[in-house]
Order: sequence, then C-alpha cells, then structure tokens
Amino acid sequence: MNIPKAAVRASNNAMRGYIQHNAIVSQGAKIAARQQAQEKPQRGRKGRKRERLTEISIGSGKPVLKQNVGVVQAAKKLFEYEETGLAPYEVRELMEREKNLTEKVKKMQDW
Repeated sequence: MNIPKAAVRASNNAMRGYIQHNAIVSQGAKIAARQQAQEKPQRGRKGRKRERLTEISIGSGKPVLKQNVGVVQAAKKLFEYEETGLAPYEVRELMEREKNLTEKVKKMQDW
C-alpha cells in the first residue's frame, strides 16, 4: 500500500504536538519500512514454481525433454543437481525424511 507523501507529512505535523521526539519516531518508521521491503521475497525467477523439464515418451517409455524446453535450460538444471553432490536416491531419501519429519511435527502439535 502506497500512502502519498503529503498525507504522511500531514499526519506527522498533526502528531508533532502529541508525541515527544516525533522526528525520531518517524525516522525509525522509515528504517523499519525499508527493512521490510528488503525482506520481502522478490517475484520473478525465484518466485516461480519449479516445473518439470522432462516427460515420459509415449512410444519408448523413456524420459525426454518436454516440448519448448531448450537444451541450455535442461543443462542448467542438471548442473544445479550435480552441484549438490547428492545422488538421485539420496535426494529421494531427503525428501522422504522431510515428509516424515513434517508429519511428526504435525502430530506433536495436535497432541
């Protein structure tokens, strides 16, 4: 929500008589607003849901790149996976472990 500067200025002028050190409070509010703006997740590339780049071919039953997926895009994703240093089965184990731990936490919260 964007509040016009004139409205903020008018409210600051009105509060000046009621709040001691109003200028310091206003500066603190500006700093807090700046920090909140920095903490907000950026939309765009990081905010997108990860989509699969492959599909199973109907004819051969083997994995192939989806239509409109470039080789460069697939290579980048493969590179990211290889940089983790984990084998595919280790990634599956981590995903299963995370799922089990999440279920345990939910049970403990309900308990």
